Amino acid sequence: DEGARLLRIALRDTSVTGGIRAVACLWLAETVSDPQSKRAYYDEALAADPDNPDIRHRVERWLASQLPTPPAPTQPLGTGPLPPSPTAVPPAQPPVSPPVPTAFGQPADAPPAFSTGGAAFAAQPSSGFAPARVAGVGYYHIVGIIGGPNGPGTAFFITQEGLLATTRHVVGGLEHVTVELETGLQVPGRVVRSHPELDLALVYVQQPVSELMPITPLPRIPEETPLMAVAYNGQMARGSLRTTTRVLAAHWFPTTITQRLDAGGNPVFDDNRYLVGMLTRNASATSPNLYGVHINAIRKLVETFKQEMTEKRQYCPACGAVSKAAAAGGYYCETCGSLMAYADRRVRGWRDAGNVLYHEQNRIACRHCSATAGFHRGLCLRCGREQT
Repeated sequence: DEGARLLRIALRDTSVTGGIRAVACLWLAETVSDPQSKRAYYDEALAADPDNPDIRHRVERWLASQLPTPPAPTQPLGTGPLPPSPTAVPPAQPPVSPPVPTAFGQPADAPPAFSTGGAAFAAQPSSGFAPARVAGVGYYHIVGIIGGPNGPGTAFFITQEGLLATTRHVVGGLEHVTVELETGLQVPGRVVRSHPELDLALVYVQQPVSELMPITPLPRIPEETPLMAVAYNGQMARGSLRTTTRVLAAHWFPTTITQRLDAGGNPVFDDNRYLVGMLTRNASATSPNLYGVHINAIRKLVETFKQEMTEKRQYCPACGAVSKAAAAGGYYCETCGSLMAYADRRVRGWRDAGNVLYHEQNRIACRHCSATAGFHRGLCLRCGREQT
């Protein structure tokens, strides 16, 4: 109540505009129960930041929840007249092969233990209507990653175009993995970017989705906020935001969660069922408490990746970067120096175009062997002779 009062006082200042005013109005809308007041705060948030997709998404969900539910049938089930018997014999159904168990121990044609209507979202208010599905567009939130070097893991959609967020620990140095959707359907996934320093990887699947999970509007998670990590296999781990004296970067948040549900990539929700980040395999040096990556940091890296891919780049599985080597005529990643996969079986030789990436022509040549490999303590790294 005190926080809401202070926010209302702050909103009286006309200089508070843009995204800051929108977040404040959105927070106030979530704290009031009166429909008229909630609608007024939502309208003000939209007016302050009309291009924010999260605000539009929440307004649409709230408006949908205000729709009247369909009337219940007036006649009790099982008491009415029997339906007329069919006049024609239905065509025989083709034989169905038995389901094949997946890496999660479930049949490929059976839905996983966790779904969008499962226990993890039981406390989330229902919208009251089923979202319209476009042909070829799925309604998925959390998926499984199969075929990784450290066992099955979890991922979740971060864009509606089919981009998934998971951990680097799940995909390792692979370029291709298998993605299992909530319906049990398995589709190929391609690793397109990873950040080992954050234990983050982005995987692309040709499966657009109709909507994403609601994301927290707060830039930081309040202290002692209850948290819940969800795995694709149906397991959940509960904890809270852990108070620490360490100075952490804004993209990290410490938790009291110690249970490793799978290989990683579990979405983390707060007590309002908003997505706040992803649980990584990074733990404290003195305790088994795990760290998470904030959802805002993940979304910023997704936007950076989209900008990077405006140029012709290819993924380097060794370091996780996207290399310009293919476009510049080179064979090695300019970030880590690893040989790119497309150049593995090619006859490699010097190309002047590669100097744009590697700057080999700008190095000082050895006076003895003319190599430009570099020097260490005055010795050539190619011939080992002193430069005196």
